[in-house]
Amino acid sequence: MADNLKDWQQGLDRLAYFHLLAVPDAARPNEPSYRNGELTAVQFHATAHRFDVGAGQFAGNQGYGVANTVGTEAAPFDFHWAPIPEEFTLLPDRAVAATPFDPVQSQIFEVTAVDLAIGQGGQNRIAGFGTGRSYPIQRAGPPLTHIAACGVITGGKGALAGRMGMFALGGLFTPPDDFQLNVLVMIKDPGALYATTELPAIEPVKGLPRSSTFLSFSTYVPTFLSTTIVPWTGPAGPPVAGIASAEKLRLCATSFSARGPEGLASRYQIGPTAGEHPINVKFCPTSLRGASLDDPATAYNLEQFQLYDGSRHIGTLGVENYEIRTILTPIDGLPAELVTQMFAAFGPINNGTGAFAGAQGFQINCGVGTLVPHLTSILYLAELADPTGRFRA
Repeated sequence: MADNLKDWQQGLDRLAYFHLLAVPDAARPNEPSYRNGELTAVQFHATAHRFDVGAGQFAGNQGYGVANTVGTEAAPFDFHWAPIPEEFTLLPDRAVAATPFDPVQSQIFEVTAVDLAIGQGGQNRIAGFGTGRSYPIQRAGPPLTHIAACGVITGGKGALAGRMGMFALGGLFTPPDDFQLNVLVMIKDPGALYATTELPAIEPVKGLPRSSTFLSFSTYVPTFLSTTIVPWTGPAGPPVAGIASAEKLRLCATSFSARGPEGLASRYQIGPTAGEHPINVKFCPTSLRGASLDDPATAYNLEQFQLYDGSRHIGTLGVENYEIRTILTPIDGLPAELVTQMFAAFGPINNGTGAFAGAQGFQINCGVGTLVPHLTSILYLAELADPTGRFRA
């Protein structure tokens, strides 16, 4: 079993990630829709830049720092955003009545008609859809909202044609025009998209205002004995499955480029184990089975990032994944009886301790895994509010 676990983990770790920062496109302003003077939808028109996140560095007694670089390499990103009723189940082409945006209440919203070009040239694109939630931020002046969403890739063009995967996004939105969104795309079984050599160097964007720092972590399960399947009673009453797992935390770095001689490529570098990642997953009652791209299942969990430098505890971040979208799908090199799946999620970060005391922010993640034995490979991108550069290497 031990040899199999190692081989299966290597299969799960072979993923292509594309991380981007989406900002307004001055040549293509957003298109809002209104009903009776209330905002009901926005057609987003963005420019999505290459965004490299380095592996974290331990900084002596000061804690932990990460290098972030937004590049000039960029392409269009369009999607339709609209609030939807709280209990509405979003499926492709399912219409929903116009729902007013409420700037002071958290709301569910749809992200549809996703058209994301990755890298300069615009020929490598994905299509998709998903759902998310708004988190109002209390302040004087125009409404400021944090939005986060996750979804499935339903099609592609160029080097992304025929690829299966997930996406997640999160960031600040001042309706209807101003925004800055962190976007993560995961491609499973990536083939030639998975680069093992150096990519073309990133050319930084100058003068782009940012007041946050991104930390990247990857997780895995060391042995099948680290996981237990537990009963859990959901909010609707009937018992459903839950998983309690003692995962490990790894440092990692992400980068991609479309400018190299081989075209679009992703570099996902997994570093050493640097902490603990206890996780408690609740599979919510749902009519969706997660058997296909247009039938995703949902779940909810609480987890922690517990970071160590050797035996020295650096700090802890608490994470709440409000929504996890999962799709059952084969993964190259893994037996079908493992019940493999891919997933994406988002949620707030809180309860920081040590080097992360007082830290606030959001995280998005994408990954793949198995059910029994429970194995995972998940990339987390944690965005922490950082106006003073406390977490920057």
